[in-house]
Amino acid sequence: MRSRLHRAWSRLALAALVGGTALVTAPPSSQAATIVYECRSSSISCISFSGYAGRSVWGYPVNRSGNNCTNYVAHRLARNGVAQQSGLGNGGSWAANARKRGFRVDSTAATGAIAQWNYGSVYAPSYGHVGYVEEVTSSYITISDSSWGGGSYRWRIPRGDRNWPSNFIHFKDMPYQPPKPGSYIKVRETGEVYRLVGAAPVFVSTWAAFGGAQPTHLVSSTSLASLPATPANGTFIRGGQRGEVYRIVGGAPIHVTTWSAFGTPQPYTTVDQVAIDRAGAGGRWNHLRATPPEGTLIRGAQRREIYRIAGGSPVYVSTVANVGGSAPTTTVDQVAIDKAGSAVRFSHLSHKPRDGSYLRGGTTGYIYKMSGGVAYRVTSWAKVGGVKPATVVDQVAVNKAGITNPVKWSHIKGVRTL
Repeated sequence: MRSRLHRAWSRLALAALVGGTALVTAPPSSQAATIVYECRSSSISCISFSGYAGRSVWGYPVNRSGNNCTNYVAHRLARNGVAQQSGLGNGGSWAANARKRGFRVDSTAATGAIAQWNYGSVYAPSYGHVGYVEEVTSSYITISDSSWGGGSYRWRIPRGDRNWPSNFIHFKDMPYQPPKPGSYIKVRETGEVYRLVGAAPVFVSTWAAFGGAQPTHLVSSTSLASLPATPANGTFIRGGQRGEVYRIVGGAPIHVTTWSAFGTPQPYTTVDQVAIDRAGAGGRWNHLRATPPEGTLIRGAQRREIYRIAGGSPVYVSTVANVGGSAPTTTVDQVAIDKAGSAVRFSHLSHKPRDGSYLRGGTTGYIYKMSGGVAYRVTSWAKVGGVKPATVVDQVAVNKAGITNPVKWSHIKGVRTL
């Protein structure tokens, strides 16, 4: 064991003399008992998620497998928009040389900062080391790095550990960057698994939705909380178990019965159907909403009709001037509007505004309280215990309540006075 280590250090010394940079391998296990390696590879596979391809960046060399600590962090810095920083030397020299160039160097860990170990440090005693800080929590940090004499790694280290970095170099700190869309992430603290739809996590209750277990990328609960709450507006998802397709509107999945509503089939991400059916049920299920937010405007693809979400229901808009003027709309399948509330797949729109919701006529200011699909005119807030939030709707839609043909008026059953 000692002779192999000696040969490894000899190769590192040669690399330092030839390339002007080097990285030590991980210290013996007795020195790193509290370090947890989440990925270890002799190739670059543990860091390829960042787009790293093992090619030289800013003149830093790589070994046969494409690894080297300084080249890898140069790649990450370049991707973050940092101007070229060549000639910073071995990992052990980076802190001093970066400080000379005006960059902040301190002991404060930050996502996107460069973790640096000095010459003589416990973790990298000979040539020092640098790695990229992926995550920062109150109890540990997570680092991805590369090794000339080893390979690629993703690992975490608890605060106070003797292998803790000597310094943190703040070239350009960046928020947590999740793996690529479609990846599966597993939360260390809870064991929960999510699939990324874009950058948003959608909960996975069973691997059966994806044909079996899939590789996961470990993340902290802190990083999970930093991700978008719901997938981006207009995104398409497909439930793995039933094959149903939905379009995201304000975080809610609206069913797509036919691709012809959108011209041609669109790219989608497969998710657990259970996450769709239980959208908005609380906690892990809240990365999809039960219904679009109040006031959201949608447009039915087939008839080009515009509706405003009120009490979870699509209320027809005869002219946008009646609801305050033009605003962005998201196109959905008209069938999902017409069949709102009629089946589980159509349940992310209510056919009538939910009981207890309040509407305000955009052109009259009249207030209505919904009950059993009927809009009850509220002549005084005192009758309902005080002022309540109300969604502005087209007064024409209220006036035509009870008309079922054409179907666009059918989302309010009738009008009465409270």
